[in-house]
Amino acid sequence: MNREIMDRLMEEYRLQREENAREEERRREEVRRKDAELARLIDERHGMILSFCRDAIRNPKHASPAETMRDYNRRIRERLTADGFPENYLEPVCRCEKCHDTGMMGDEERTWCDCLRERLLQMADTVGTQEESFEAFDLNVFPETVPEGMTVTQREEMRRVRQVCELYADGFPRQVPKDLVLYGKSGLGKSYLLCCIARRVRERGADARLVSSYDVIRLLRDAYFGREDETDGLFDADLLLIDDLGMEPLMENVTLEQLYHLINVRRSRGLAMVFSTNLTMQEIRGRYSERIASRLLDASLCRLIPVKGEDIRLIKGRPAPAGKKA
Repeated sequence: MNREIMDRLMEEYRLQREENAREEERRREEVRRKDAELARLIDERHGMILSFCRDAIRNPKHASPAETMRDYNRRIRERLTADGFPENYLEPVCRCEKCHDTGMMGDEERTWCDCLRERLLQMADTVGTQEESFEAFDLNVFPETVPEGMTVTQREEMRRVRQVCELYADGFPRQVPKDLVLYGKSGLGKSYLLCCIARRVRERGADARLVSSYDVIRLLRDAYFGREDETDGLFDADLLLIDDLGMEPLMENVTLEQLYHLINVRRSRGLAMVFSTNLTMQEIRGRYSERIASRLLDASLCRLIPVKGEDIRLIKGRPAPAGKKA
């Protein structure tokens, strides 16, 4: 396992937990402002927990106030619902219920969570190699079956997507529209295609920089907080390719503002961008502010390329359905 990838991933999980904590605090303040009685109940419950902890230290046999706690929790849930909040609004926030955004599971024997394994695969896909090129792009890894909701085989669909990406790279820097967004589920080859575009554009003598969305935010964050500024490549490269948009942590007053600034500066300079994301168009609008989403999804500025099919990492080795070619 590449140690650098693991270190980056652990930092990503740490930032996610910080984001979770900020969201929990925001929710607490929101309900406090709306309902004074609810705020009182929350404070009383907190005071009871602290009192129990102090008593338990003095007397380990001190009885647990389980019944009182259940009563407080019930009353708080009822008040939340009456105020129009979900009844679990004040429960801990996390993306992964299994590991609570630590990446690890188990008490005595620690094991990787499924979410960590998935991110490792995605980040490994992002690390390009010299062999990733349109010439080496092997359509045979995609099945000649028609996935649900599609009218052509997955192999034929990927032939189309590859052709679009190759034409984009061959037309650089005069391609129209100037930008691309590849979107679809993970494991469909989007990261590989970004590597192919970057390599072809470099072969044409242009400066193409491929970077994960996590590293984009890390670099912008470091510059924002006055640390080492290594963002020149993000703002100045002829082509900036951002992989895995949507997997970066949403840091308050940093992620959205800095991402918006990056897009705006590059657009004002006439510099191109290519994005890959596992998000749907609706999820992009929900995750980012409208001013960012509108720039990403503007058909006059950016060509949107859906990448469809099944995760090829999951279907490798699966026997072909009867009567169909593998």
